[in-house]
Amino acid sequence: MITRESITGAILCGGRGSRFAGRDKPLELLDGKPLVAYVHERLAAQVASVVVSCNRNREVYARYADMVVVDAAADRGPLEGMLAAMAAARTDYVFACPGDAPFLSRGIVARLAEALEREGSDVAVPHDGEQRQHLFLLARRALAERIRSFLDDGGRAVHAFVDARSIAVVDMSDARATFVNVNTPGELAALSATRNRNGA
Repeated sequence: MITRESITGAILCGGRGSRFAGRDKPLELLDGKPLVAYVHERLAAQVASVVVSCNRNREVYARYADMVVVDAAADRGPLEGMLAAMAAARTDYVFACPGDAPFLSRGIVARLAEALEREGSDVAVPHDGEQRQHLFLLARRALAERIRSFLDDGGRAVHAFVDARSIAVVDMSDARATFVNVNTPGELAALSATRNRNGA
């Protein structure tokens, strides 16, 4: 059985923030709290420990992780961040998600773990009812060398790497809010307004 104790949570915060005028998007505030703080709070209870992979503001991110690792090659995309987290992990499995997804499901890790174990696959990814959400994935840490080779060969897209592995796909259309992330300042303002109207 894949238990919480066998999974490291990796919050990927290595983006360039190009649509936020270069600002570090996971540190942008939603109702006075950084987006990454919401992610950490929801993830920490589901995993043995939390690693943040970032390329700046390491001291700030240390507040939201048991360990911070540096993703020094932002041009290689989220897989580089996951590779850095895998190198630091001491568990057999790593769950990765973006640092700007404040409504992360509190049960996503267990659901992916159950499917990965049942199907004996390399990776488990959720499906939101319309498409797979490859940036939220549970993978065997033993895949690290394959990720490294994929990146060294010029690969970048997470879906391209994942789709070449054995995959367990989990229906999470009942938790679509999990996959709401923030791409622009306008989206962040709208999200805050919606939360306030709903009393969130």
